[in-house]
Amino acid sequence: MKKAAYKSLVFAFLPFLLYSCLESGEGNNEDLFTGVAAARWDVGKSANLLLSADHFTAMKLELLYMEGYKPSQEMLDRMVSFLEQYTIKPEGIAVLLKEIPAMNKGEYSTEDIAKMENDYRTSYNEGNTISVFLLVVDGDYKQTDESSFTIGAAYRNTSLVLFGKQIEENSGGIRKPDKATLETTVALHEMGHLLGLVNSGSEMVNPHEDDENKNHCENEDCLMYWAIETNSIFGFMKQSIPTLDRNCKMDIRANGGR
Repeated sequence: MKKAAYKSLVFAFLPFLLYSCLESGEGNNEDLFTGVAAARWDVGKSANLLLSADHFTAMKLELLYMEGYKPSQEMLDRMVSFLEQYTIKPEGIAVLLKEIPAMNKGEYSTEDIAKMENDYRTSYNEGNTISVFLLVVDGDYKQTDESSFTIGAAYRNTSLVLFGKQIEENSGGIRKPDKATLETTVALHEMGHLLGLVNSGSEMVNPHEDDENKNHCENEDCLMYWAIETNSIFGFMKQSIPTLDRNCKMDIRANGGR
């Protein structure tokens, strides 16, 4: 990890913390790629299923948000556009948007996040459709390092979480991006991890993984650059959403995507 990152929580840490604590989904008779068990794998393990049309030809994005933290229309539109650009789903991408009650916990542990998904998620891989779950909560991630904060994470093979309170508190001010830009950038970055970037489910065509910040691109202009997952984003990000660089795009194509 780069020195500058030591004072921040690199978001890549959160997925590993989360999925190491979650159930593996073993011991059921469902098809390997469908049902609840197929949504309990490690981050990146469904990259090819998400990218290609070999097994699933449609996708559903189930987005649940706590009261008061509805995501912007820009984020929804850009997420669908991003998936259409890089995945091959000829039967389309559908969005299911639903509000859930606020919990007002202030902080959410890994166990809290897992339980909320278990309680509220309704869409799982079924038939020709692969499902992605995105949860927006009204508090922070419960962590011990008070000098850092977390805005979002990919934590299972088809699961993302955004911490709405941090998005609101850290957007719209001087030298900070607007809310829609911040939440969209973080959401797309985490979706990139589900698609196997970088070197975590989609093999690299050319070496471009940051040696000091694993599973992130070494190109500081790329959407998958490590700073997007830390509070360093505010010194790095402009009022625009970064895109994937050439190497990340090549990795996606090599793993069945566009």
